[in-house]
Amino acid sequence: MNHVTADVVEQKLGTYLNETFRHLHRNPELSGSEFATQAFVKGELERLGIPYQVMAGTGLCAELRGGRPGKTILLRADIDALPINEATGLPYASQTDGVMHACGHDAHTTAVLGTAAMLLERREEWGGTVKLMFQPSEEKHPGGAKPMIAEGLLENPQVNAAIGIHTNPYLAPGTFGLKDGAILANADRFYIHLIGKGGHAAAPHEGADAIAMAGQLIVSLQNLVARQVSPFDNAVVTIGEIKGGYAPNTLADRVYLAGTVRTVNPDTQVLMEEKIGKTLQGIADLWGGSFTYDYVRGYPITWNDKAMTDLVRQAAGLCLGKESVIELPHGYMSADDFAYIAKAVPSVFIEWGTGDWSEEARRSAAAWHNSTFQVNPDALKYGVTVLTQTILNYLQGGE
Repeated sequence: MNHVTADVVEQKLGTYLNETFRHLHRNPELSGSEFATQAFVKGELERLGIPYQVMAGTGLCAELRGGRPGKTILLRADIDALPINEATGLPYASQTDGVMHACGHDAHTTAVLGTAAMLLERREEWGGTVKLMFQPSEEKHPGGAKPMIAEGLLENPQVNAAIGIHTNPYLAPGTFGLKDGAILANADRFYIHLIGKGGHAAAPHEGADAIAMAGQLIVSLQNLVARQVSPFDNAVVTIGEIKGGYAPNTLADRVYLAGTVRTVNPDTQVLMEEKIGKTLQGIADLWGGSFTYDYVRGYPITWNDKAMTDLVRQAAGLCLGKESVIELPHGYMSADDFAYIAKAVPSVFIEWGTGDWSEEARRSAAAWHNSTFQVNPDALKYGVTVLTQTILNYLQGGE
C-alpha cells in the first residue's frame, strides 16, 4: 500500500479544505444551535455519498464502509463555537456578532470531511467501518458526546477504537503532540454564594462584609493548590466570575463566585472538593457569615491508549518523518468530552499543530478561547494526511 502524503492531499483537496474551513469559520454557531453547520455537513456527506443519521439534535453520525468486513473505528469532530467577539481581522472572520470559532472546531470538522474523502478514494484497500462523529455542544457542559453515546453512537456496528483531534497554536504545521495516558484533565465547576450582613462602610464591625470574605477566600483557594496538593501532582483553581456590592459606602451582604477546578489525580479531585468546603466554613465562621456551595463534576480526564497513540506515531512518522511527532512531557489542564468516548473504547486524542510557521510567533500565539485565536490553514492538509494514514493502518492491521 502506498502511504498518504501531504502533497497528494494538497493536490486532491487543497482548495476544498481551504474553502470549507473558511466557510465554517465565517459561520460559527453556539452549542446546541448548530443547525446551519449540521445542514452544511449533511450536504457534504450527501455529495460524497456517505449515509448519516441525526443524533443529539444538531449532531450527526455518518458511516463509511470499506471494501470488505472488518473492525470499526470512530473519528470525531466537534462543531460548536464560543460566545466571543472575533478580533482577528481575518478576511474570513466570523459574520455573526458575538460568536467565534475560537477553539478550532471549524478546522476539526474540515479535517474529518477531508479524511472521509481520502478514505473513499481508497475504499477497496481497507475493510470495516469508519464512523464520522460530528458532535455538538462540546463547549457547554454536559456536552454532546454523552447524548450521542446514549443514542447508540458506539453500537451497530460496535466501535472498537476512536480518534479525536484538536488544534494546537503552539505547535507548527506538520507536527503532532502525543502522550500516552492522561492527555487532558478533569474539569469541575463550583458555585458559591457568600452571605454576610449589610451595613455602613464606616462601621464594618456592625456587619459582616461579604466582599472581605470573598477576598480571603480567593487567596485561600490558591493556597490550597500551593500547600495542600503535592508538588508532584497537578491542580488548578480558577475563579472566573465574581459579583457583589452595591455602593462604595456600603458593606456588601452577598457575593457570588464561580470557578473551575482542574485535576488529573482522582484523589486530588476529591481533596479539592472537600477542602474548598472546609475553607468556606472556616471563613464563614470567622466573619460571622454563611454560604452556599455547589460543586459540579464536569468532563473526566481524557485517556490515551498506548496502542492507539503508537498507531498515530507510526502514521505520522511514515507520512511526514519522525520529526513530525512531538512527545509531550505532560498533558494539558484543559478538558474535552471526548473523554467519555475514551472511557468506553481504546482511543487517542491528538494535539494537532496548527500554529504559525515561525517558532517566535508560536511562543506568543493567542490561546484557545481568545478573541484573536487563529488556525493556520496550512495545517489542514497535514491533519488529513495523518488521520487518513492512521485509519488505513488500523483497518489494514498496520504496515
